[in-house]
Amino acid sequence: MGNCCSVTLQVPCESCDALINCCIDCTFGRATYVCFMEENLNSLGTALGDLQALKNDVKTRVDLAEAQQLKPLDQVQRWVSRVEEIQVEVNELVKDRDEHLEKLCIGGCCSKSCKFSYQFGKKVAEKLKQINDLKSKNFDEVAGEAAPALEKRQTEQTVGMESMIDEVWRQLEEQKVGIVGIYGMGGVGKTTLLDQIHNKFLDTPNDFDHIIWIQVSRNFKLDKIQNEIGRKIGCFNEKWKNKEEQQKAPEIFRALRRKKFVLLLDDVWERVDLKRVGVPIPDETNWSKLIFTTRIEEVCSQMGAHKKNRAKCLASDEAWNLFKKNVNVAEDILSLDPEIPDLAKIVAKKCAGLPLALIVVGRAMSCKKTRREWKDAIDVLLKSASKFEGMKEVFPLLKLSYDNLSSNEVKSCFLYCALFPEDFSIHKDELIYKWMAEELLKEYADVDEALNKGYSIIGTLVRSCLLEDIRGHVKMHDVIREMALWLACELEETKDNFMVQAGSLLTEVPNVEKWEGVKRMSLMANDIENLEIIPSCPSLLTLLLSNNRLKMINEGFFNSMHNLQVLDLSKNKDITQLPSGISDLVSLQYLDLSETSIQNFPVELKALVKLIYLNLEHASELEVIPHNVIASFSKLRVLRLYKCGTCKSILVGDNEHLGSELQSLKHLDMLTLTIQSDPVFEKFFTSNKLLSCTQFLCLDGLSVLDISSLTYMKRPYSLTISSCEIENYNVSRQSSFKHLQAVEIHDCPNLTDLTWLICAPNLEKLSVRSCSKMREVIQLERRDEVAQVEETNHFAKLAELKLISLPQLQSIYGGDTLPFPYLKRIEVLDCQNLKKLPLNFSNVPKRDLVIAGEEDWWNMLKWEDAFHPCFKPHK
Repeated sequence: MGNCCSVTLQVPCESCDALINCCIDCTFGRATYVCFMEENLNSLGTALGDLQALKNDVKTRVDLAEAQQLKPLDQVQRWVSRVEEIQVEVNELVKDRDEHLEKLCIGGCCSKSCKFSYQFGKKVAEKLKQINDLKSKNFDEVAGEAAPALEKRQTEQTVGMESMIDEVWRQLEEQKVGIVGIYGMGGVGKTTLLDQIHNKFLDTPNDFDHIIWIQVSRNFKLDKIQNEIGRKIGCFNEKWKNKEEQQKAPEIFRALRRKKFVLLLDDVWERVDLKRVGVPIPDETNWSKLIFTTRIEEVCSQMGAHKKNRAKCLASDEAWNLFKKNVNVAEDILSLDPEIPDLAKIVAKKCAGLPLALIVVGRAMSCKKTRREWKDAIDVLLKSASKFEGMKEVFPLLKLSYDNLSSNEVKSCFLYCALFPEDFSIHKDELIYKWMAEELLKEYADVDEALNKGYSIIGTLVRSCLLEDIRGHVKMHDVIREMALWLACELEETKDNFMVQAGSLLTEVPNVEKWEGVKRMSLMANDIENLEIIPSCPSLLTLLLSNNRLKMINEGFFNSMHNLQVLDLSKNKDITQLPSGISDLVSLQYLDLSETSIQNFPVELKALVKLIYLNLEHASELEVIPHNVIASFSKLRVLRLYKCGTCKSILVGDNEHLGSELQSLKHLDMLTLTIQSDPVFEKFFTSNKLLSCTQFLCLDGLSVLDISSLTYMKRPYSLTISSCEIENYNVSRQSSFKHLQAVEIHDCPNLTDLTWLICAPNLEKLSVRSCSKMREVIQLERRDEVAQVEETNHFAKLAELKLISLPQLQSIYGGDTLPFPYLKRIEVLDCQNLKKLPLNFSNVPKRDLVIAGEEDWWNMLKWEDAFHPCFKPHK
């Protein structure tokens, strides 16, 4: 201290006071952190090295124990985790070592910055103590009882699933893929796929520490998943049972975060929050994997799947092989009678490739040894599949998807789809219009809003794998349809609501005595010629009679149908008149008379004042609609007159009144129309009402065509131009066809190009057929004449292009290429002079693109080989 005083006396007085105070402060308790800082730093480095060596020894013992299927002790795992944490903390701390040592003075017992040196020295001393405490731990044992042994899962037969298993396995081998989803309808074999993948992990040499399979199911509880994981990783004991969810999650996380694991979750109905469970998110950094199955496609997104795979029904050959295996499980039933194999194929076909149905029905038939038994089974399956003994096992499982739907509105819309025949393509818009008329859709301001709501419901049903989406249509799988009919016709709460005999080869209507309580009836796609009965069905809401052979309807047929809201008589080509009794349908909202031969539009239809939908498309024999009939439909929202006979003189001549009646329909939102004369074309474009509601416009047989007039269209629409003798078209440079979405042009022999389409920025579909002088779709020389062009992305939204029977066609865009970001399909037939498509390797999404055409045409094309996988030979 003498040296300290002598130094202090040589500085000015104020500095002397400060230094004396600092030294006194150090003397009373703080000096040790500063004075021993350098020594402690050296000791810290040595101690940390010793601790690292000790940790490595412990981990080696843990690895040996795990190799013997023993479970590491929790205290050991926590100790290793703490050692790794303190390593990081010390390395961070000593980064400032040199800076703090330089501040020491007076032989290391004082500092130029006492406060900061004290704080740093204290941290060093504390870390040294923590390390010494960790070093003092002595683990006689590092592992305890054996972890549960991994066992293979018993699986069903996997006929036809091999390629799907291989694809999922290939995805799992990618480092970037941590989460894989498998979705599909109930009974399609998702659980079997997951079992096979689980077993493949056990059979394949790998370095995964844990392979965990868990059944999730509907209405799962998070702690159930935690408990299952706890059992699989050896954490589950009496102490574990008493812990809360929030306590279990950190333990699971500690056990798995430094491990490579595979987690397989079966039957997931909603997002499983992995963080709440305690499972580290599998990704490319930890190499862990999560594979799950679900019936709901959007769950794949909710779970963050890097890859998603749809499990599909089996192809016919695969389905037949699976069915045979289950029929012949005990003896070769199919060889007992030469007729049985053909009968068995009919039974197998009713299962529509659904593995669950093929297995269950096959086993049920494995004891049927006579052709009579097989024929009886076919009769039961055709009339009411729910009464077939095997289906009692299938339908309740499929019903879970129905139960999971979010609302009664969605459920009712789903059941309505069962009214259509097996394997029937249901047009989405027409389905939604029927839902509107039956008031299944609530609260919409206009047709567009109702369509938006309807498409949202269809999307929900598609993502729930209850409907299949097929380019503007939906289909219902045959077994799903039978399940829906079981729900609608046989369950107590809805019993007798539906009568469905669509596509049943009926020649006359079924037993009229059963109609009394029916609400929805479908006799579509039969051979019924006459409706001679007078049924009593006051509860009937929907009656579907389309695609029969109807010639006559009894005058009293509709007498009791005062509540009927939907009547579909379309595609009855032999019917020429409607009974006057149709006026009894005072509640009718939907009437479809398309593709009929109705000659006279009954004046009695004026009574249908609630009508919101009327379809007269392709009613080619209908010439005149009586005065004030259309005007009486004051609530009409959708009117379809495409190719209707009366369109020949609409707005002029005998039907001139119809134009003013259409304009009086203030709720009319959608109109389809064919214009077949130049005067009608001129008059059409003077009506703001028609311009604002026309959805589909067909121009047929016109001699003059002022394309510029189409700029006045006020809603998205489709355009057909057919059999027009026009050689040219008039388009101003200011024209914009921004509402034009689809164009079909055919049988216009004098047209040479369609350059005006560069003014249609929202065009999605283009079809050109049988235009013998068409040389170019877009003629570059005319481009500047047609429009003020600033960019070359003229088909930015085009998804589908068809070019058929255009013998002079040489190019689509003057030989240049164009970007097609949304192009999905090109079809070219009988265009032998078209030798180049406006595509290159970088301007089209090749993965989804399909190019259909003749092989000879394809082979002469000049372009990059990268497009070869896109080609599909036209059949």
